[in-house]
Amino acid sequence: KQWYQRRVRGLVKATGTRWDSLEAKEETVGDAPQRVYPSSHKRNPVDWDKVEAEVVKQDEEEKPEGDAALNQLFQKIYADGSDDTRRAMIKSFQESGGTVLSTNWNEIGEKEVDVKPPDGMEYKKWND
Repeated sequence: KQWYQRRVRGLVKATGTRWDSLEAKEETVGDAPQRVYPSSHKRNPVDWDKVEAEVVKQDEEEKPEGDAALNQLFQKIYADGSDDTRRAMIKSFQESGGTVLSTNWNEIGEKEVDVKPPDGMEYKKWND
């Protein structure tokens, strides 16, 4: 324990700032300091904000194919849709056992959704 106390006393702060209070002061957007990340790379530190921007740009440019593209389309429709659109998608998908997906709440909200299996397939309940 004594070694630890002596070691802590000998450490120096990275930045010599003094806190006036425990609560943060409100800052305007222009006054916000740039984020600084710890790094062991002293000569050429990595700008992680730039790396993050590059990864986000690559993700946006990437075009999915097949089922992934269809899934992304449905996710976009759900995210950009109104509350009625979301409600219709959830109700139609759940009541049909995953065989119907509708975005029209006026049509779906009035009645129960029928199961419509793909051509050449037969729908069976799990407890039959």
